[in-house]
Amino acid sequence: MLIASTLDPGGHILPLAYGIVDSENDDSWLWFFENFKNAFGEREDMCFVSDRNKSIWNATAAIYPEFRHYACIYHLWTNLLKKTYRDTEEVRPLFFSLAKAYTVQEFDELMTRMDQINPKYRAYLQKANYEKWSRAHSPVKRTWTLTSKIIESLNNTILVGRRLPVVPLLEFVRKTIEAWNEKHNEEGRNTTTTLTSKYNEMLEDNRNLSHRMLVRASTIHLHTITDGAKRFKVCLNTRMCSCGRFQHDEIPCSHALAAIRHRNKHRDDYCSAYYSNKNYQDTYAIPIEPLPCESTWDVPSHVLEEVVLPPITRKQPGRPPKNDRKKGFTEGEGKKRKVTCSEYGIVGHNKKTCPKKTHDN
Repeated sequence: MLIASTLDPGGHILPLAYGIVDSENDDSWLWFFENFKNAFGEREDMCFVSDRNKSIWNATAAIYPEFRHYACIYHLWTNLLKKTYRDTEEVRPLFFSLAKAYTVQEFDELMTRMDQINPKYRAYLQKANYEKWSRAHSPVKRTWTLTSKIIESLNNTILVGRRLPVVPLLEFVRKTIEAWNEKHNEEGRNTTTTLTSKYNEMLEDNRNLSHRMLVRASTIHLHTITDGAKRFKVCLNTRMCSCGRFQHDEIPCSHALAAIRHRNKHRDDYCSAYYSNKNYQDTYAIPIEPLPCESTWDVPSHVLEEVVLPPITRKQPGRPPKNDRKKGFTEGEGKKRKVTCSEYGIVGHNKKTCPKKTHDN
């Protein structure tokens, strides 16, 4: 099953298209994206995020040559571990902070810290191309979509249905999306704020942080925001802040909200229309049509006469896996056991290779 998903204005998974093919290869993904383009066309600043599967990259390059394709930072992280075989408590938060950094300056500072742990990290990440995974280097605003984990979440939701034959599987997926559609419709109807609940809460958190900041205006649009020992430049006209969040997320950061409050402006006017509750309701305005009883179907005669043969399949060797999803490198398979020195209790080496013991001798 091939699936394309995105995030809706409420921050929920929104399945856009899905299809069943014989296997995951160049031809199947090409067919998928040809139909995807017929349904959705092309959108401004559209981009793709995947697990670096070559067939997906080949298909998007052929069907959407003008649009960018990015690598899921989670899959990049697991590949990085496979290459370097190091998973220290320092590296993981450093890598994800590096990928999510809003400015090149912040990115460079974090990369320098990674160099101190292992210079091999920089070499591998440079080869992967910073633009393909780093938020700070991305020419397209990807907002919150830095991984393809929403597909993993969707796969886990329909895990039971994936064991069914094709037709019951499709009906299982239809019922799942139908239930989500009504749930999110109700959430939109019960929301009284201009923005959806998730992003309204984010604005409230930023507003609370902005109260401790000092504002000095240069022009009607340009402001200097002092937050403790740090200073930030905010331009309300271009909707930009030197911290990078205002322009990347398209929602006011705490520094921008300090300037907005200083000018007595309405904060919702500086948010992208994407976050509005109206767009959220419009997303689910088209219902998932209920399927009528099969006895009432008016099936054309040429469909009834068509003979559908079973697909040609190849039995895989060995016992069929109980779970469809294989565990990743960081979830147990391939993850190295931590070695601890029995002499001094230090993680990273054993008693025989202990540098402290050698020094003592």
